[in-house]
Amino acid sequence: MKDTKNETMGMRIRNRRIALGMTQEVLAERMCIPKVTVSAYENDRIDIKASTILELSRQLGLTPNVLLLGGQVFDDVGESAYLENVMSMLAKIKNPMAKKIIAVEISALVHEV
Repeated sequence: MKDTKNETMGMRIRNRRIALGMTQEVLAERMCIPKVTVSAYENDRIDIKASTILELSRQLGLTPNVLLLGGQVFDDVGESAYLENVMSMLAKIKNPMAKKIIAVEISALVHEV
């Protein structure tokens, strides 16, 4: 698990891309943009439109919030422990309406990907 709050958005893009074993060329191709644009994003030289942030987050396997604001990024081992913790917390929720709302939100996120 890595905390990315002290990184710029460009640093988060670069570090995640590298962690995924992806080159700038591959990310640019997947997003249908020039490689120089990916470089500009990674070096914080240009502002990124909201629609592009959404696409970047999809391509990099991050939530838009983590991409924008930083936060916890999990490796495979960390993610497994995190998911177990989330499941434990969900099991403790007593309010049926809260459970329903959470289920709808999770469903929406799953279908968004």
